[in-house]
Amino acid sequence: MKVKTVLINWHDKLPIFSVDFDHNYSESRGGWRFATGGGDNNVRVWRLRSGSEREADPQQPMVEFLASLNRHTAPVNVVRFSPCSSRLASAGDDGVVIVWRQILGSEEGTAQSKKVAVSGNLVGDGDDHFVEPETWRPMALLRGSLADICDLAWSPDGQFLVSASVDNTARIWDVADARCIQVLVDHSHYVQGVAWDPLGEFIATQSSDRSLRMYKWIGPRDPRDIKPGTDVVALAASHHTMSVPVAEPSRPAHDSETSDADESKMDIEDAAPTHRSQRLFHDDNLASFFRRPSISPDGRLLATAAGVQRSRTSRNTCYVWPRDGLGGPPALNLAGHQKPVVATRWAPCQFEAIAGVGDTSAGWLGPPADDAKGATRMMLAVGSQGAVALYDTSVAGRAVGLVGGLHYAAITDLAWTRDGSHLVIASLDGFASVASLDQPSSALELEKRAAEISSDVLGSVGSSIEHSGIQPDHPPPEALQTSARPEPGSKGKKRLAPTFVGTL
Repeated sequence: MKVKTVLINWHDKLPIFSVDFDHNYSESRGGWRFATGGGDNNVRVWRLRSGSEREADPQQPMVEFLASLNRHTAPVNVVRFSPCSSRLASAGDDGVVIVWRQILGSEEGTAQSKKVAVSGNLVGDGDDHFVEPETWRPMALLRGSLADICDLAWSPDGQFLVSASVDNTARIWDVADARCIQVLVDHSHYVQGVAWDPLGEFIATQSSDRSLRMYKWIGPRDPRDIKPGTDVVALAASHHTMSVPVAEPSRPAHDSETSDADESKMDIEDAAPTHRSQRLFHDDNLASFFRRPSISPDGRLLATAAGVQRSRTSRNTCYVWPRDGLGGPPALNLAGHQKPVVATRWAPCQFEAIAGVGDTSAGWLGPPADDAKGATRMMLAVGSQGAVALYDTSVAGRAVGLVGGLHYAAITDLAWTRDGSHLVIASLDGFASVASLDQPSSALELEKRAAEISSDVLGSVGSSIEHSGIQPDHPPPEALQTSARPEPGSKGKKRLAPTFVGTL
């Protein structure tokens, strides 16, 4: 794995709040298109150059600027591409969700060329002005309460959006008609993260009221069949606390002459509860704008942010629920993070199982019952405020990598390329880092078949994952963490210099 912080003028040196890749992007030169949202009120579109381009011309920056989208009037907190098209949704502190589309073909002739002023290190050409390579225009404006919006998620068919807002609500939108079809009012504090099931069965929301809520889709799949005032989702599960076992207190040795009556009295006096209630998530004192959950590309696992546990070694964790046990306690506890987890992101593809390395059936979960080809694996990135831990579902008991010390300020968002070969990390310090991963096995095209996974989100406890309390912690490996700490006594540094790992 190679990691590099890209030192270009992303958003006029203001924070980057969000990043996301366009998984439907196709270009003859290769590479991957992605978008960022920042504190300069703008959305910017970029292209991550392919490995062959970077090798052919190492002097060029690894990121190419494509377009600047400038309709927002306040910082942009989230950008998300549609899973089935190249439409882009953005939202922020102005409370408006804007859906953008790229102007292509004959439309480009009617679109007015836009020149933008940039510093030379933005694209590496030194020009004061240049015409943007791509042109984007708003196709829909979704207006609700106008409160700050923290997160967005698309439905798998690209027809709906769900937004998370600081007015304690989440809103479901019909994108084509630009109308809100339902307001979810169950949270009592800011809603800071949302995720939509890739199979379209449920929506997950996280809030600073220390809760995770799951909503089951009960409405029509066609937006034209949804009547005004009709609910399309219903609350299916809510998690604030869980019950954990309590270690039995040690009892003093009794004298052999103690009577049976005295011993019976002792048993009553010494009786203590065997379980206690434990909060699952940080409260509203957590210094973060975001709590971004994520659902695996096959829909079988839900990873959450801002997890907390009572532990002497590490208080911060990421809890994971299985699809067939969303009504029960979390099945996995990915602990070991030094700072609170603010974002989780699954790679959008599955990978072939690695022969002789790990075993999926002994890892996080077994293969689907009708999977004749055997086990596959998935990759999860868990971003705390100071580092990103990488997990492989075929490896139980530990993380497979940790990237830290790259940024001076907190991490805000994560994004994977379509093939899981690159991970972009956004930060409040105004910079983004790119991690290049040499996957040991090939990426697979995901077959989204509902038959593989139960559609009952509150079904009985699944046989693939046991729910007898929390599983053993999966701490990140400290030995793999990159180190970039300021030298003692140093002054005047505005950001940390990342440790050089290698040239991408």
